[in-house]
Amino acid sequence: MAKILGRDDLLSSNYLKRELVEFPDLGVSVYMREFSSAQVLQFNARIKEYRQNGIKETTPEIDLDLMTFAISLSACDENGNLLFSSEEEAKQLKDSFGITLIDALSTKALDISGVNKNVTAALSTEVADNLPNDPTKSSPASLRRSSRKRGKKS
Repeated sequence: MAKILGRDDLLSSNYLKRELVEFPDLGVSVYMREFSSAQVLQFNARIKEYRQNGIKETTPEIDLDLMTFAISLSACDENGNLLFSSEEEAKQLKDSFGITLIDALSTKALDISGVNKNVTAALSTEVADNLPNDPTKSSPASLRRSSRKRGKKS
């Protein structure tokens, strides 16, 4: 028979999935746990905040911010206790590890949590509708040609 959960069980983080991420080249491993429901909302609120601030495409700085934020919500010990007490503390990873490790940990955090791993795509946008998508149409030479045509019409 399956265990019947009580109040304390339901309020613990022991039921969030955990996976060990190994980095054999460095000889280290890190546990990552899935986001709680509240953490998913926090992460989505961060994306919404960027959009509300008019940010339509991510920059490397924004990508790194989102990666360290995801890690702060997910990196844990073998018992599921978060390793970082704040997002600011997790940002210190930027100075301690290369992008390969940070990217791998953040990707695992998003994957295990069921969050779209290409979350920055939500911030990306197509070229504006009024600009041509074909670079040959917007080259300096073609702009000069089109301005000559306009000049002849007048």
